[in-house]
Amino acid sequence: MLDFSKAFDRMRPDIAIQKLLQLNTHPSLIQVIKSFFSDRQQQVRFQTALSQLKPSKIGVPQGTILGPLLWNIFVNDLSPATSHIKYADDTTLYNAVQSSDVNITSSDAQHATISFIDNPLQFAANFASNWCEENSMTLNTAKSMTISFSLKKTIYSEPILIKDQSIEDKSAVKLLGVHFDTHLKFNTHVNEVLLKSKPAFHALIRLKRAGLDSDCLSSFYQARIVSIIIYAAASWYPFISKNDKTKLERYQSLCSRIILPHIDSYEERLKQLQINELNTQLDICCLKYVNRVQNESHPLNSYIPVAPDHLHHKSRATKKRRTALLDKSLFFRYT
Repeated sequence: MLDFSKAFDRMRPDIAIQKLLQLNTHPSLIQVIKSFFSDRQQQVRFQTALSQLKPSKIGVPQGTILGPLLWNIFVNDLSPATSHIKYADDTTLYNAVQSSDVNITSSDAQHATISFIDNPLQFAANFASNWCEENSMTLNTAKSMTISFSLKKTIYSEPILIKDQSIEDKSAVKLLGVHFDTHLKFNTHVNEVLLKSKPAFHALIRLKRAGLDSDCLSSFYQARIVSIIIYAAASWYPFISKNDKTKLERYQSLCSRIILPHIDSYEERLKQLQINELNTQLDICCLKYVNRVQNESHPLNSYIPVAPDHLHHKSRATKKRRTALLDKSLFFRYT
């Protein structure tokens, strides 16, 4: 996962315009983009003091609609040979490793140390580093990171280098708001989203003490707490354990008790508030996402995996050992 240092602030307008020309952008639109970059000024406020206006000749204004679009065009040619995903200023390089790609130097039941014969991610990192030099950008190696996914073992491998600096290898990372660990357990993500919702939880208590009615409190709960929990549910919810599902449901039960403290039954509180169990809401989110992606016009439609023949034909013991995680995956579970 590559991190650009001050990505939007370092974008050079002249390079951006050159990339637009290479894409055969209409000349009149080029003039509009040049106008967007031109005659920009900035100043700094410190307490009550305000600096003089100074011209700003680099960077793209953040908080604009056009800014992210121009950034996407700017990084369009950042395309190393390995698989990669770009979302705004987050660039992720990834590679599925086969046993033939590595030398196993040591291994036990929990850990394995490997060395690559030819590490494609190192080549991709070199490509990204060279791209940054050509485009006046800087990679922040301190905030860039790597992670290895393995269902059974913790994998140790030689570090990825950018200009002779090692990128830190992590056992858990946060990518676009979702926390992943090396074994795809997602219990860390469940704990983190519950922690993130705590300020809204305490606000719910204060609103109840202020005398808001149950309908207003229910709307607040759905808007400020449930929205945090169900974010990107399709990427993590199918894989969480029963304990984590119970933890999520207990959290909603606690919130509903704050709203309706005089009703003992959780089911009755849900009925009166006209909301579903939290796990049901998460299931619905996943099902809706699958239905959207199954539309042939969806950009992710071609990535839908085909269930291997052995998924439902092996013995129960073999299935549990080799395909348990695959069987939980989004498209096999909700279709």
